[in-house]
Amino acid sequence: MFFINDQYYSKNDLIKQFEHFDQMNVLHDCSKKRIAVCTKNAFEGLALCLYMKEKGGSVVPIHASTPRDAAIRIAHKSSSHILMYDTFQAPILMINDREEKQGVLVQMSSGTTGEPKCLERPWEDIEEEIKNYNESLPVDIGTVPIIACPISHSYGFISGVLTALERDIAPIILSNLNPKYVLKKLVETPNHILYASPAFLHTLTKLSPQDFSFKYVMTSGMLMSAVCLDDLKRRSNRVLQQYGCSEAGCIAINPDVQSPSEMGFPLGHFKVIAGKGKDHPQEVILQGSSKSIHTNDIGYFSEVGSLCLLGRMDDMINVAGLNVYPQEVEEIILKEPNIEEVIAYKKPDAFAGERVCVQFVASSFVEESQLRDWCVRQMAPHQVPVEFTQVEKIPTLPNGKISRKLVGEMMG
Repeated sequence: MFFINDQYYSKNDLIKQFEHFDQMNVLHDCSKKRIAVCTKNAFEGLALCLYMKEKGGSVVPIHASTPRDAAIRIAHKSSSHILMYDTFQAPILMINDREEKQGVLVQMSSGTTGEPKCLERPWEDIEEEIKNYNESLPVDIGTVPIIACPISHSYGFISGVLTALERDIAPIILSNLNPKYVLKKLVETPNHILYASPAFLHTLTKLSPQDFSFKYVMTSGMLMSAVCLDDLKRRSNRVLQQYGCSEAGCIAINPDVQSPSEMGFPLGHFKVIAGKGKDHPQEVILQGSSKSIHTNDIGYFSEVGSLCLLGRMDDMINVAGLNVYPQEVEEIILKEPNIEEVIAYKKPDAFAGERVCVQFVASSFVEESQLRDWCVRQMAPHQVPVEFTQVEKIPTLPNGKISRKLVGEMMG
C-alpha cells in the first residue's frame, strides 16, 4: 500500500484500521457525516481519509501542526460534525445537525488573496482527476512517488498518494522533512518522482552532495524563479510542473519544464480557456461538465499548446495604464549576484495610479542606487521599482506561500 517514512503499511494493516473505525460509535453511518481530522499520526490520519472516501462520507484534512483551537475553528467553518484531533480517543463533537447529501473532500483555499475559503469536491470528480492525471504523467512504470509535502493538501493527497495507489505503486509519504533524511530516502529510491514545493526543492538542491541527482522532480504551488529552476535542472534527470487550484485539483502537467511560467498541457477533465499568445493574456478559466471556475490567474497558450502563467490578476500592477507582472520584475532582480530572494508588490501612487515596489534578501548589504541602476539597465521605465527594501526574511502566509497583498499591507 504505502510507506510513511521508513514504516511500510500493507493492505491488511489498512483493513484492520478500517475495522477499528467500524467499531467507533462516532463513525457509524459516516456516509451522512463530515469528519475533520488533524493528527500527527500520519497513518491514522491518512487511513481515516481513505475510510471516509470508501464509505462515501466527507472528510476535512487539517495540517498536523495546527493548534487545537485553530483546528476547532476550521472544523466549525467547514460545517463538520466531528473533529478527530491528535489521538482518536476523544472526538470533539461539533454543532451540526445537517446530513451530508454526497461525500466530498473539503479543503481550505490558500488564503493568498484573502480569507481562506472552504472548497468542496465530490469524490466522483476526484476519481476523474486521478484517471486523467495518471494518463498524462510521463514517468516510467514503477517510478515511486516520494511525497515531501503535506497530504492534507490536494497536491500531496490526490496527486501524490491517490494517483500512486491507483497505479498500484506504494508511495513513500514523508512526515520527517529534515532535508538530510529526505535526501537519504531519495538515494535509497533511485527510481523516484519527488513531490515538493519550490522552496523545499531549492533547499534540497543546495544541501545535496555534488554527485547526487534527482530522477524526476514535480513542483507546484508557486512559480519557481528561473535561477532556482536552472539549479534544479542541472541536478535532475527531468523537472516536471503541475498547475491547478483547490476547486479543480490538477488541470495541467508540464512533462519537461524549460521556463517557470510553463504550466504544461491541460488534462482531459476540464476545458482550459486562456489568452492566445503572450501579447494577449487573459484570465485562465476552467470549464467542466457542470461548472466553470475563474482562477484569477493571468495566462496564455504558447504556440505548442502549453499553458503559461504571468501571475495573479490581483497582483498585476497598473502603472499609468501599462501592466507590470511582478514575476518579470523578480526574475530580473534575481539575476543580480548578491540577491537571494525578492518579492515585487504594488503601492498606490497619486500620479501613476500604482507603482512597483520590492523587498529583497541579499547575501550582503546592497545599496539602493546599485540595485536601481541594475533595474534601469534591464527594465522598461514603468517596470523599475520606486522602493527597494532590504530585509532579513520575506514574510509568508502560514502555509509557506508568499502574498504580495500581505507584503503591500505591511509596508503601508
